[in-house]
Amino acid sequence: MLVVVVSLMAGCAALHPSGCHKTTALGSCGSGRWEDQDEWGAQARGIKAAIEDKIAEPQRWKGKKCRLHMEFAQDGRALKVSASKGNKEYCEAVKLAAQKAKFPAFSNPEVYRDFQKVGFDMEG
Repeated sequence: MLVVVVSLMAGCAALHPSGCHKTTALGSCGSGRWEDQDEWGAQARGIKAAIEDKIAEPQRWKGKKCRLHMEFAQDGRALKVSASKGNKEYCEAVKLAAQKAKFPAFSNPEVYRDFQKVGFDMEG
């Protein structure tokens, strides 16, 4: 009986592999959700704010969604930007905004490792 209880508890515990930042057991190593209250969340919010600052006609995009894919240099420069899975016009607006935006540099090598190639679910 004790073995069953321990197995169930271990199955529900968040898994934190060595060198991996996870906020949930099912999350990826560099989850970087906007609401995370850590360096990963702060970086994600900085990236989101930089994009939102450059988006054309923000009121036009209310309720629209898009998946934004980015690759970054450690100094915060966007090396590659693409968009998918969403409203075509909004995706194009988000992509253009991301190409114009100035992003915060990555001061923590672990945060950079997790954000070097990243995807964000953007919503207008």
